Amino acid sequence: MLEGRLQNLFKPVRAVGFDLDGTLVDNTRQLLDAWKQALTEVGVRNVTDGDLLAQFGKPTTTIALHFTGSWEKALKLVKLKDEIYDGLWPRHSKLYPGALEALREVKRLGLLCGVASSNRVERIRRILNHFNLQRYVDGVVGYDEVSRGKPHPEMLLKLAGKLRVKSLELAYVGDSLYDVVASRRAGVLPVMVMGSPVSKIQVSLPRCLRLKSLRELPNLLRKLKGF
Repeated sequence: MLEGRLQNLFKPVRAVGFDLDGTLVDNTRQLLDAWKQALTEVGVRNVTDGDLLAQFGKPTTTIALHFTGSWEKALKLVKLKDEIYDGLWPRHSKLYPGALEALREVKRLGLLCGVASSNRVERIRRILNHFNLQRYVDGVVGYDEVSRGKPHPEMLLKLAGKLRVKSLELAYVGDSLYDVVASRRAGVLPVMVMGSPVSKIQVSLPRCLRLKSLRELPNLLRKLKGF
């Protein structure tokens, strides 16, 4: 059944892209705490975890504007959130089970590997270095390198360009509705990991391949390589 679905969805892949937050890195609690503290400081109260999780996957500024209603407040909120979050993630975030093994399998199979995330490039690189993942990654794209973030396809098209592959040759692994929509709009194979808090909130998804956890990805990659 899986092979039939794969044959209908894509050509043989040459590269695999990953979302960062909630996909490779288990940092959702730190993101929620940073957003809620920053929102309170700018005078926005009573925002729940569910309210925030429904927005995760969009650009940071888009999320901030959603809750504040003005660019001036949104930019202040983003700055505060980033400062708070940068004090939390190095101490409390960790890799999801299977993340390291998945990246190793990408390289063992001779595939290119990239990260496209709604973080600044500088933070993406800091997180990759912190978890010693930079050795597996051939290219990164952050929200500060594009004019439109996910669910617009620009970020994934730029990642395909950096990796020098066609979009149809790229699979993208994420945990949110916006990862799937961006992938489909870019002509990229969407792969959804269903174990994160975001994936449990954003349940109405377009057609995509679904994994229970990253531990299932190496087997899928071997299948992808074969078509």
